[in-house]
Amino acid sequence: MIGLAHIALHLALCGPVARLSPQATFAVHVRVSDKIGRPQVDRMISLQRGYGDEAVAEFDVARGLYRLQIAVPKYGCSASDFVIFMSDHNRTITERLATGAYTERLPLMLSGTTPPAFFYAHPEFVAFDRSAACNQPLVDPLPLQAQVENDQDAYYAQLFPQLSASARPLLVAVRLRTAAAQYHYIRIPVTLPPPSGSWPTAYQLDIPEEYLDTLATEPVDTLLCPKFLKTSVE
Repeated sequence: MIGLAHIALHLALCGPVARLSPQATFAVHVRVSDKIGRPQVDRMISLQRGYGDEAVAEFDVARGLYRLQIAVPKYGCSASDFVIFMSDHNRTITERLATGAYTERLPLMLSGTTPPAFFYAHPEFVAFDRSAACNQPLVDPLPLQAQVENDQDAYYAQLFPQLSASARPLLVAVRLRTAAAQYHYIRIPVTLPPPSGSWPTAYQLDIPEEYLDTLATEPVDTLLCPKFLKTSVE
């Protein structure tokens, strides 16, 4: 359907489910809800254990930022995450089912459309002190935990500053490797840590192919700040 994203949810099996026979089935409750708790998806899905380490559930959902909650009630396994979907972009998500309680952290979330050349450059999200200046040489990046999933024409990232660095604002950049194993650093106009609250801050930043074509003439190990890259807030 036009405007919807088709989601392939890969579930890494928890111990109780992994011990089932390959022919066994188990029920998974998938709930996708918005900031005020309205469900976009609220379904029980029957899956077969199979022979692998994962099971796959599929569904469609509208564009937006959501809380994804997964539960296997019979076996006490669950997972929770924040996810963002873009219109007309299919997405593959991997979540690990686990027993017991889990700690929910609020990430800064980034997503956007990209050409294939973006992934060929092995993109990594990195952070720098706010003293880093545009078009100036960079020191080594600061610790940053990033969870990134790449599809054919889009990326989805969750960024968490390390506790040792989270007391002060940080700049965010994406690092791209050149053919000569050097690096270009492109500043992303967002700041870490994200604002406090009960819901993450999410930005969409599309990276056009035309800009990647110009990187060959840009200096390496320098903070590049292209003015046409603008984030939109979800």
